[in-house]
Amino acid sequence: MYDVVVIGSGMAGISLASELSEDLSVCVVEKEKLISYHSTGRSMAFYIESYGNEIVRKLTTASKNFFNSFEDPQSKRKLLNKRGVLHIGNKAQTQIINNLYNNLCKINNNFDLLNKSQTLNLLPCLKEEYVESSIYDYEASEIDINLMYDIYMKKLKKNNGVIIKDIQINNFAFSANAWELFSNQETIRSKLLVNAAGAWCDEVAAKTKAKKIKLVPKKRTIFGFKPKNIQLQNDWPLAVDVEEKFYFKVENDTVLASPADETPVLPQDAQADELDIARGIEKINNSTNFQFNSITNKWAGLRSFVKDKTPVIGFDKKINSFYWLAGQGGYGIETAPILARIAANDILGKDLFYFKKKYDIDFNLINISRLN
Repeated sequence: MYDVVVIGSGMAGISLASELSEDLSVCVVEKEKLISYHSTGRSMAFYIESYGNEIVRKLTTASKNFFNSFEDPQSKRKLLNKRGVLHIGNKAQTQIINNLYNNLCKINNNFDLLNKSQTLNLLPCLKEEYVESSIYDYEASEIDINLMYDIYMKKLKKNNGVIIKDIQINNFAFSANAWELFSNQETIRSKLLVNAAGAWCDEVAAKTKAKKIKLVPKKRTIFGFKPKNIQLQNDWPLAVDVEEKFYFKVENDTVLASPADETPVLPQDAQADELDIARGIEKINNSTNFQFNSITNKWAGLRSFVKDKTPVIGFDKKINSFYWLAGQGGYGIETAPILARIAANDILGKDLFYFKKKYDIDFNLINISRLN
């Protein structure tokens, strides 16, 4: 019998479980044999305050203190390693660049509007005839996702939190103010059930008879290659088309690129599709001077969204003791710290006004009640 059972061991589930373990007994259940197997384990994680809608950007900014507060004294590893992000645009996208810059500056001021020459100075692999201008987010950073996950895991284990892997939940029942989870391993009882199952959140809802939130898993493809003609620099900023039609970064002398595909699929173990890779290659060829013959590696992951592309958290309005932590889309890693704190405060009955006052985050805009 636990106070809380969290379904899903991705970053959303493990961060909330870690926060709650300070006050409650917590168990995380994971259907895979490995923890963080799906979206978290396949993320090209960046901390970008210029990414997502306004609510997402505020959540990202609100997570900054967490990311900046930790450095491993032995290895000197930090959660954030500054790289910068260039939102690039061609002539036809000039107005989009200007509009985005004006919107971004309403919340933060770590952005520069760059012309063609300035953009090429930062990222000389771009085709001169393609790029016209860009927005440089100079605070954007790579996230050490393994270190981040370890921080939450250590806290959970320190507080006697439990993780059960390779468990298949066959049925849910709620009676006498407690949930029973009937599985292939054992029956687990809990006062509260947290749905942090990523792409499978609506499937969990169906089994518990909660109303689905119309979550749509969307496949995202990544592929790597080594150019024949250009000496790569590992400190080049991440390049993102201003309309997110593609993006790429350099890592370990390899270009990792994506066509920024968002193909609606059923929840699954996503695999890279050759057609999506071909589309990505075409976009990279059109915008850069890279020449390459073969792909060195490829993978795919799922990013799950509701219609407004804003996370969904909160107690279900009709199913007792059922809590949602879903719909983080492509922003789940960089917003996890603040979403976990908000959700933990909500579950523990603590005041949420602090988040409104300090970060201008309106809880009603992320609460599940907005979908009803």
